[in-house]
Amino acid sequence: MKKKLLSCLTALSVLFEIGVPALAVDTGFADVPQDAYYAAAVRYCRDTGLISGTSDTTFSPHDATFRAQLTAMLWRQAGSPAAGGEPFADVSGAAYYAEAAAWANEQGVVTGYGDGRFGPNDPVTRAQLTAILWRVDGRPTAAETTPFADQTAIPSYAADAAAWACAGGIVSGKDGGRFDPNGRATRAETAAILCRWLTGGAPNEGPDRQDDPAILPKLTVEIGNQAFPVTLEDNETTRALLDRLPLTVTLSELNGNEKYYYLPDSLPANAARPGTIRAGDLMLYGDDCLVLFYQTFDSGYSYTRLGALDAPAGLPAAVGRGSVEATFRVR
Repeated sequence: MKKKLLSCLTALSVLFEIGVPALAVDTGFADVPQDAYYAAAVRYCRDTGLISGTSDTTFSPHDATFRAQLTAMLWRQAGSPAAGGEPFADVSGAAYYAEAAAWANEQGVVTGYGDGRFGPNDPVTRAQLTAILWRVDGRPTAAETTPFADQTAIPSYAADAAAWACAGGIVSGKDGGRFDPNGRATRAETAAILCRWLTGGAPNEGPDRQDDPAILPKLTVEIGNQAFPVTLEDNETTRALLDRLPLTVTLSELNGNEKYYYLPDSLPANAARPGTIRAGDLMLYGDDCLVLFYQTFDSGYSYTRLGALDAPAGLPAAVGRGSVEATFRVR
């Protein structure tokens, strides 16, 4: 089903550019640095008509990719075929993605939710993106691969897809060898992953998202005389939190595994069930409860992931068993 969009020569050129992050690639978008890890992929997607900019001069690389957008991209990549799939209850016939959604449903690529909704404006998670591409590719069996560090957090529907994407060099993971299944797929990540998928992957292209201090700073949690660096997720929740820093709070104890604090105002949230909570995880419960976990355990609750401590080994001793004062600040 997958149709290559460029000649082999062009594909090899794109792969070379992605494999050499220092190479300047002019995408024509003012908000895509020429040396960004995703620059060549953005140009590829622009040149093939797979992903358009959000304006004539901007790509908005750190914005979320939505289900309607991704489905329309894949439908166009397949040649914009006519479709006879059943319509979704929440898709207007006049929507730009209406035929794409019908096609995706007909092909079993994006079948919607159990209640008949398509969820066009829902952000695509990394697990969803990988599973959708795997389905388009015919649900291939993957060679055995090394599990991701957060393998147990990958939903069952995406487990085979994640192994396939890893084996094919399509999804390389993030820092610490994490797949981050519930993280939002940004437009930059989506462009990079689609480019690898369509051109056969590239062994040296690096992680799906690289840290860029100019874009997202490091956070430090100071408890007593210890400072714990935190690698943040790149999403609108963490950006909203950064706007409120520095912040000194009293974290209250709960359940012998976490400390929490209710913020005075709410943050944008995109909660999902992580499955396994790990010591050092920093999460948002609801839209206003900041939670720092100091033990590893399984949970059925939903959270918005903010980030994780780089070295959480000393955290349990630092926070103790009662309330504790902590300062969150940008390094």
